[in-house]
Amino acid sequence: MKIFSIPDVGSFLGLVRKCRGDVMLHLPDGSQVELKRDHTAQQLLQIMYPGQSCLDIRLSNSSDILDFIQYMRESGVSQFVR
Repeated sequence: MKIFSIPDVGSFLGLVRKCRGDVMLHLPDGSQVELKRDHTAQQLLQIMYPGQSCLDIRLSNSSDILDFIQYMRESGVSQFVR
């Protein structure tokens, strides 16, 4: 899934921590980090704005997608692509 806006990073990271499976963040250099366990990646989210480049996230447990969709709807995010 691609995310273009995160209105509340703290709530977003809370959602990530609640996921049943892994939350892989794909980085521009082609590498990836597990967002639930990588505290440096979590800190980067606190200071960055996804904007045009977006965040590319993959969920290992497909049932987690519903929680992300609900979070985005409740946050009023209009730029969210699966």
